[in-house]
Amino acid sequence: MATAQRAPTKAETIGPVALIIKIAFGLFSITLTSWFVGMAIEIGGSMFFWKGQGIPHAQAVVQQDLQYIAAAPRSLLVPDTVGFSLRMLGFIRWPYERFGVLRWYQNSRTPSAEPVRQDINPALRGLSRSTALASALASEWAVISMLVAQDVALRLSIAAYAMPAFVLACLMGVIDGLVRRDRRRWTGGRESSFVYHHSKRYTAWALTGGFSLYLAWPFPGFNPAYMVLVFTVLVAITLSTTVAAFKKYA
Repeated sequence: MATAQRAPTKAETIGPVALIIKIAFGLFSITLTSWFVGMAIEIGGSMFFWKGQGIPHAQAVVQQDLQYIAAAPRSLLVPDTVGFSLRMLGFIRWPYERFGVLRWYQNSRTPSAEPVRQDINPALRGLSRSTALASALASEWAVISMLVAQDVALRLSIAAYAMPAFVLACLMGVIDGLVRRDRRRWTGGRESSFVYHHSKRYTAWALTGGFSLYLAWPFPGFNPAYMVLVFTVLVAITLSTTVAAFKKYA
């Protein structure tokens, strides 16, 4: 009895609009993940490593990134990098001011002028003190989240300023890969699907995991432009290898 043969399934194609939406959603997901990871690192560091320096530490990272941006006041895409970055910081700060988060933090740090009544139950006094400490801690974490969001925005802007160099490096990687592919094609070289699939995966990792690491990096004293350079070169190399190993005889 003959078995019916199934028609081969075609690979799903992605149109330009769907591709743009996918890239935008991926960038939003990476940014949001980096914000949460950065908050976890800053809050955890303020509890275990730089105790009592949570907000000053986050402020130092933001100020240092601003200094790095000020070192390159103009970009091919943005004529005033410092002004553009300061406007981004203002946009992020606005909802925290609008909803009273900064005022909440200031009030939690201001000692109450009312004297402590001695006729209140000690358990209630302890509960009131614990509530005040929890409120102060929560307000500090909220301010840290604002500073981390500002730092992520600054690093996104740095990546945007470096986008022409990134595109140029990727273009060079593609051209180098095509040249290597043609040389192997006309000299009868062997094709390695192992190299192709692994280099393709590493390219995707450099574009996603490496970019997330760059956005969430919590320590000052390291120019983020160097990290952009490292991952730009890494993407160019892996992209060149991927293109060079793709379909030798196609």
